[in-house]
Amino acid sequence: MFSTSLAVSCAIFLLIAMRQWLPARIRIWHIMGAGAVVLLGLGEISLQDAFQAIDWNVIAYLFGVFAIGSALYDSGISHAIGARITNADRPELAFAVFILATALCAAVLTNDAAAVIGTPIALMLARALNWSAIVLLVALCASVTVGSMVSPVGNPQNILIATAGHFDNPIGTFASWLIVPTLASLAFVFVWLGRKIRNGSSSDVMDGDLPDPHDEPRTWPAYLGTALLIVLIAADSVLEGGGSGHSVPFGVASLIACAPIFLFSNRRVQTFREVDWPTLAFFVAMFVVTGSLLQSGSLQAMLGDLQTRLGELPITAGISFWASQLFSNVPVVDIYLKLLHEGEIPNLMMLAGISTLAGNLFIISAASNVIVVQQAEKFGQTPFTFWQFTLMVLPITVVSVALTYGWVIWMAGRF
Repeated sequence: MFSTSLAVSCAIFLLIAMRQWLPARIRIWHIMGAGAVVLLGLGEISLQDAFQAIDWNVIAYLFGVFAIGSALYDSGISHAIGARITNADRPELAFAVFILATALCAAVLTNDAAAVIGTPIALMLARALNWSAIVLLVALCASVTVGSMVSPVGNPQNILIATAGHFDNPIGTFASWLIVPTLASLAFVFVWLGRKIRNGSSSDVMDGDLPDPHDEPRTWPAYLGTALLIVLIAADSVLEGGGSGHSVPFGVASLIACAPIFLFSNRRVQTFREVDWPTLAFFVAMFVVTGSLLQSGSLQAMLGDLQTRLGELPITAGISFWASQLFSNVPVVDIYLKLLHEGEIPNLMMLAGISTLAGNLFIISAASNVIVVQQAEKFGQTPFTFWQFTLMVLPITVVSVALTYGWVIWMAGRF
């Protein structure tokens, strides 16, 4: 069933794909926000329904990690990590460390926070080693996407799945099911994009220097916030595993973790201003758009008889991958969980893995890609175009999806 909501969603995708031909001042979040405003103006979704469609737990979590990411940058951690990596004995080692460090950061602090922290590091490496900034930014996108797959807090869609799944041990469950395809996919990222760096042009290296971190005499609030977030997430997993019936929502954990920054940092006001508000606006608008789409019934009509088969692993993989290309993986997972009557662990792990890796095909497929684009522009670097990104990551997408699909199917046979 065709609807206005579906038409607006398709228009958003096309406009983002064509953004390189639009005026430079038009950003990705402008396009998504305009789509949400159009749907509200046409009455496709009411203000009350729009408010309810927004997953405020995800928004709260992202706000906290963005605040922590901004404070960490001001602490000089991006420059310190970048300098340490560039001092590696061999360029190949520097590239491998960059991939592993950003992937680990994504697993701990979400891919979106890793994108914030990793973008200046990628640009520093491009400047210091005379490498292509575009290839390094694409490598950052791929690494944080793949690395985020293995953790219940690695990305917003995994947070939704961990919340809906009520796992006894969220960290252990995700790791046991997805660690093997994660490591294998990261190895392929290193091989494929390392070849691009060696054989590519360095004409697009970083032009100019990154702005120095602000003079923040108190760096400990940023590190305390990071430690608190890790501890709270781990504690939640332990509580769930112990069957205590108590848990700390990820959004609440994130807000608690960023509290030391706003209470004790000398730059609390500046940190608040430097939170990635455009990306938060992108997420809010995206939830409104997908909420309207769900209300319209277009997706249900398009699914047809498949609605009764959403618990089958091949169906989950196919829908989560292809739908993520049009609507982005977070809202797709949000909608899928609402349509899924009962989710078994294999099905939820397939949903987590494939929907995450789907973000490696188009810029719009994952919000972390959008963040890298916006952060690079913030630092004065022209990032990759829509099709540059897709052509570079297409082999990574194919290989990582095949590995993850095969591994989850094999694990499900043992489950």
